[in-house]
Amino acid sequence: MKAKQRSMVTVALLCIALFQVGAAVAWEPFLGFGKGKAEINDENHRFYELSVGTPLGSRVSVEAFLLAQPLAKELTSEDNAFALMSGMRASLTLFQDATFNPMVQASIGQMILGNIKETESYPDLAWHFYSSIATGFELNLFDSFQILVLGGYRFAPHEAQLGMQANTLSSPFNSVSFRANLR
Repeated sequence: MKAKQRSMVTVALLCIALFQVGAAVAWEPFLGFGKGKAEINDENHRFYELSVGTPLGSRVSVEAFLLAQPLAKELTSEDNAFALMSGMRASLTLFQDATFNPMVQASIGQMILGNIKETESYPDLAWHFYSSIATGFELNLFDSFQILVLGGYRFAPHEAQLGMQANTLSSPFNSVSFRANLR
């Protein structure tokens, strides 16, 4: 019986906490574009990013992202290889509204590894787990425009494929992103 009461109290506290967070949410969508480099096998490989999200409060925001990384022939030993990562990302800033605002960012999603062969009509794809953690800062230059400078590590476990060893794409990265409010 105590376990049931404990569960009910936990659910009640969670509902109260989420109700307050939900009351603070204002739909203020933003669009983000980014570019970065991942250090794979002591070489920098570029990636490009597109995201859309909204603040969940004064210091927290969530977004959906799509990250595309062409894989160089030196890395995969195959032509036209690529990695696509997509998922959800949460950002937490230190201050509510500051010009220079330290932040931490975490993401989770999936990664698609593939290559396009000229002889086949569809790409050869493999699906994998993806996550990342990063720290950096946000520059709030205007009310509706931010610049994010981040550095972190991405966890992209995968088996040996496309001429790469297993877990090759798990690597440190750095990026610069631009966010523009859509309202």
